[in-house]
Amino acid sequence: MDYRYDTVYVNGVAFPYTPVHDAGQNDLDLDAYTNTAGYTVRNRVRHDVKTLDFNIPTMTGAELKKLLELRDPVWFNCTFFDESEWAIVTKKMYCSSPKYTKYYIDNSNPLNNIYQNVQFGFVEE
Repeated sequence: MDYRYDTVYVNGVAFPYTPVHDAGQNDLDLDAYTNTAGYTVRNRVRHDVKTLDFNIPTMTGAELKKLLELRDPVWFNCTFFDESEWAIVTKKMYCSSPKYTKYYIDNSNPLNNIYQNVQFGFVEE
Protein backbone atom coordinates (compact mmCIF):
# COMPACT_ATOMS: atom_id res chain seq x y z
CA MET A 1 0.00 0.00 0.00
CA ASP A 2 1.23 3.51 -0.77
CA TYR A 3 1.11 5.74 2.30
CA ARG A 4 1.17 9.53 2.20
CA TYR A 5 3.66 11.09 4.59
CA ASP A 6 1.14 13.76 5.68
CA THR A 7 -1.56 11.27 6.71
CA VAL A 8 -1.98 9.05 9.77
CA TYR A 9 -3.41 5.57 9.14
CA VAL A 10 -5.19 3.49 11.76
CA ASN A 11 -5.32 -0.21 10.88
CA GLY A 12 -4.63 0.74 7.26
CA VAL A 13 -7.42 3.34 7.02
CA ALA A 14 -6.69 7.08 6.73
CA PHE A 15 -7.45 8.82 10.03
CA PRO A 16 -9.59 11.95 9.44
CA TYR A 17 -7.48 14.21 11.71
CA THR A 18 -3.90 15.43 11.51
CA PRO A 19 -1.71 15.38 14.62
CA VAL A 20 -0.68 18.70 16.13
CA HIS A 21 2.86 17.33 16.33
CA ASP A 22 4.79 14.12 16.72
CA ALA A 23 6.20 15.12 20.06
CA GLY A 24 6.57 12.39 22.60
CA GLN A 25 9.86 10.80 23.33
CA ASN A 26 9.46 10.00 27.03
CA ASP A 27 6.56 8.48 28.91
CA LEU A 28 6.48 9.07 32.68
CA ASP A 29 3.84 7.91 35.09
CA LEU A 30 1.63 10.71 36.36
CA ASP A 31 1.59 9.22 39.86
CA ALA A 32 5.30 9.75 40.48
CA TYR A 33 6.21 11.16 43.89
CA THR A 34 9.27 12.08 45.94
CA ASN A 35 9.68 10.19 49.20
CA THR A 36 11.00 11.62 52.49
CA ALA A 37 14.55 10.52 51.61
CA GLY A 38 14.40 12.75 48.51
CA TYR A 39 14.16 9.95 45.93
CA THR A 40 11.61 10.16 43.13
CA VAL A 41 9.55 6.98 42.87
CA ARG A 42 7.97 6.04 39.53
CA ASN A 43 6.24 2.90 38.39
CA ARG A 44 7.94 3.10 35.02
CA VAL A 45 9.96 5.36 32.78
CA ARG A 46 10.16 4.68 29.06
CA HIS A 47 12.31 6.39 26.45
CA ASP A 48 11.69 6.90 22.72
CA VAL A 49 7.94 6.40 23.06
CA LYS A 50 6.15 7.84 20.06
CA THR A 51 3.06 9.95 20.63
CA LEU A 52 0.79 11.68 18.15
CA ASP A 53 -1.14 14.52 19.77
CA PHE A 54 -4.43 15.76 18.35
CA ASN A 55 -6.40 18.92 19.10
CA ILE A 56 -9.69 19.12 17.22
CA PRO A 57 -11.42 22.54 17.54
CA THR A 58 -14.99 21.23 16.99
CA MET A 59 -16.40 17.72 16.81
CA THR A 60 -19.96 16.40 16.65
CA GLY A 61 -21.29 13.74 18.98
CA ALA A 62 -21.25 11.28 16.07
CA GLU A 63 -17.56 12.00 15.42
CA LEU A 64 -16.70 11.69 19.12
CA LYS A 65 -18.56 8.36 19.25
CA LYS A 66 -16.41 7.04 16.37
CA LEU A 67 -13.28 8.21 18.18
CA LEU A 68 -14.34 6.46 21.39
CA GLU A 69 -15.07 3.27 19.43
CA LEU A 70 -11.43 3.36 18.27
CA ARG A 71 -10.47 2.59 21.87
CA ASP A 72 -11.95 -0.94 21.69
CA PRO A 73 -9.90 -3.04 21.25
CA VAL A 74 -7.30 -1.03 23.11
CA TRP A 75 -4.38 -1.61 20.73
CA PHE A 76 -4.27 -0.76 17.02
CA ASN A 77 -1.65 -0.38 14.31
CA CYS A 78 -0.84 3.21 13.46
CA THR A 79 1.17 4.12 10.37
CA PHE A 80 2.66 7.60 10.07
CA PHE A 81 5.73 9.53 8.95
CA ASP A 82 8.27 9.59 11.78
CA GLU A 83 10.82 12.41 11.52
CA SER A 84 13.26 10.68 13.87
CA GLU A 85 13.52 7.76 11.44
CA TRP A 86 12.70 9.85 8.34
CA ALA A 87 10.45 7.09 7.15
CA ILE A 88 6.88 5.90 7.28
CA VAL A 89 6.62 3.53 10.24
CA THR A 90 3.95 1.34 11.79
CA LYS A 91 3.68 1.26 15.59
CA LYS A 92 1.31 -0.54 17.95
CA MET A 93 -0.54 2.26 19.77
CA TYR A 94 -3.50 3.08 21.96
CA CYS A 95 -5.74 6.16 22.15
CA SER A 96 -5.65 8.21 25.34
CA SER A 97 -8.88 9.37 26.95
CA PRO A 98 -10.18 12.46 25.16
CA LYS A 99 -10.63 15.75 27.02
CA TYR A 100 -13.25 18.15 25.72
CA THR A 101 -15.80 20.84 26.50
CA LYS A 102 -19.41 19.99 25.76
CA TYR A 103 -20.76 23.02 23.92
CA TYR A 104 -24.37 22.06 23.24
CA ILE A 105 -26.57 19.26 24.50
CA ASP A 106 -29.39 17.90 22.33
CA ASN A 107 -31.83 16.27 24.74
CA SER A 108 -33.29 14.04 22.04
CA ASN A 109 -30.12 12.78 20.30
CA PRO A 110 -26.62 12.83 21.81
CA LEU A 111 -25.08 12.32 18.35
CA ASN A 112 -25.99 15.95 17.69
CA ASN A 113 -24.00 17.28 20.65
CA ILE A 114 -21.17 19.67 19.82
CA TYR A 115 -17.79 19.25 21.53
CA GLN A 116 -15.03 21.82 21.45
CA ASN A 117 -11.29 21.66 22.04
CA VAL A 118 -11.20 17.87 21.86
CA GLN A 119 -7.70 16.71 22.86
CA PHE A 120 -6.39 13.15 22.74
CA GLY A 121 -3.26 11.31 21.75
CA PHE A 122 -2.02 8.10 20.24
CA VAL A 123 0.68 6.55 22.44
CA GLU A 124 3.07 3.78 21.44
CA GLU A 125 2.95 0.50 23.38
